[in-house]
Amino acid sequence: MRVVNTLGPKATDSYAAALNIPGEEENEIVLHDNFDDIIANLEQYQGEYLLIPAAYQSKQKDFGWRELSYEYWDRLVIEQVFHHALKPMVLISNFDFHQNKAIIHPATTNLLNHYLKEQQLTMPIHYAGSKASAYERFVANKYRFTIVSEDVMEENNPYQIIKRYLPEMVWCLYFIK
Repeated sequence: MRVVNTLGPKATDSYAAALNIPGEEENEIVLHDNFDDIIANLEQYQGEYLLIPAAYQSKQKDFGWRELSYEYWDRLVIEQVFHHALKPMVLISNFDFHQNKAIIHPATTNLLNHYLKEQQLTMPIHYAGSKASAYERFVANKYRFTIVSEDVMEENNPYQIIKRYLPEMVWCLYFIK
């Protein structure tokens, strides 16, 4: 059985993709709070696997899938690349916000920036390790905007859906040397 490290919680696209890795191999899925911690501690996961989307973007400015591929070329071996669509995502607004800020996963920054530019808005953007954790913080701290997987939203919530996104995704399963 191979051990596959990816982003949690179970509400993430990463978990859904891990459940759908093509092939006959059985996988033990280990969920983490963010990809950055996995990458920073690769030596702890030698002999295991990392499942990451091509859209991976770190909280660290200017570090994403491209930089990961170049910087860790000697520690990560691509075992498999496959397509698995992301869950529908939504940009939501809280009209009863207490913080005129946004909380998002770093990979959705371009989507939010495009909307803010369209609306001629500027505001601080905070980052969470996953869209699911961004939603939790959005609700708890009464942020103005977030972008989340639509299925994590509670029914009868007070938020307005501003935009809906249906992106495709390519996933990379790496063996960690």
